[in-house]
Amino acid sequence: MNYLHRIFIALAVCLAGFAANAQTSLKDAYKDAFKMGVAIGRMQISGRVPQATDLVLQHFNSISPENDMKPEVIHPNPDTWNFGPADDYCKFGRDHGLHVHAHTLVWHNQTPDFFWNHADGTTKSHDELVETMRNYIETVCKHFNGKVDSWDVLNEVIGEYGEYRDKGWIHAFGGDGELVARLAFQFAQQYCDPDIELYYNDFNAWRPAKVDGICKMVEMLRANGIRIDGIGIQGHWGLNYPKTEYIEQAIERYSALGLKVMITELDVDVLPVTKEAQVFGQSLSDPMYQLEEFMEFLNPYKDGLPDEVEDQHAQRYAELFQIFYKYRDKIDRVTLWGLQDGNSWKNGYPVARRTNYPLLFKRDYSPHKALDAVLRVPSEAQRVIPRLQ
Repeated sequence: MNYLHRIFIALAVCLAGFAANAQTSLKDAYKDAFKMGVAIGRMQISGRVPQATDLVLQHFNSISPENDMKPEVIHPNPDTWNFGPADDYCKFGRDHGLHVHAHTLVWHNQTPDFFWNHADGTTKSHDELVETMRNYIETVCKHFNGKVDSWDVLNEVIGEYGEYRDKGWIHAFGGDGELVARLAFQFAQQYCDPDIELYYNDFNAWRPAKVDGICKMVEMLRANGIRIDGIGIQGHWGLNYPKTEYIEQAIERYSALGLKVMITELDVDVLPVTKEAQVFGQSLSDPMYQLEEFMEFLNPYKDGLPDEVEDQHAQRYAELFQIFYKYRDKIDRVTLWGLQDGNSWKNGYPVARRTNYPLLFKRDYSPHKALDAVLRVPSEAQRVIPRLQ
């Protein structure tokens, strides 16, 4: 290898590294791969914290509403409709040319009890339940037609073994999950504008048995002539789970059905027992776990994230985005579930009063090391070193 060729190789490496370091925008880094999204709330669109609004507009070209389009906000009482916060969210997205995602129409959580029960606590009849769902979806979809680009129509109805979860609408309909799925997507297809895409969204949607259940539901919908356009794989993950091969297999399975794949609700939990807490769930909200000896273990980083954990956090984000970039022909959008650590729901779940660091930006809006790690992925994947002569 001659001297000039060595210089050329060194220059190529340096320029690639410089390009990664000079990259300041997630949406620009991934412009040829997929949309970069973030979940936002009223603070980010109100202008009260300009730094937050600026970060959203700098880095993201897609937005999701963390809470303002859920049933408990839009329809809190039988005679009350509250579209104001969601309208503000949609206007913010439209004013800034963002992909406006809507979340969510049918869910067992954050949905008032009157959707399923009478005032005396008795369950509504079959026909009353159908009409309640139909009326809600008609009212909401027609209100937001022309304002949104996609809807999470149905959220979290498949269990860990591929079964339908006996909660909310499904429980009210006597455990008939297929009926709930058919009605939700049928009404969404009927009342949403035809160019609005209709998705199913779920956590642990990488788990093989759960993937089987979701694919079976998709096939059932299509067999009934009902449209579904994509699957949202929620990314509430940790430093060492889930396994890479499970994520990749899930992306491949959904894509093989001709579905768009979204990575939604992405955050990387750095605290102990989170993996186990996915099993225990709300049992860890017991006041016992607020005692000193438990909190010393469960809340170890209340005064800041140690450097070694910061490095692990960055490495994990890089690993995940390497997967996403590898499958960029199948993935349409990757959405972070919050802008900065202080906004994250992970601070109080599943253990109250914990301080977590799951996002790309710290509480003061400065970047974690993970941001640079994520920005480097596309340039490093495409780096071409001239073949040695």
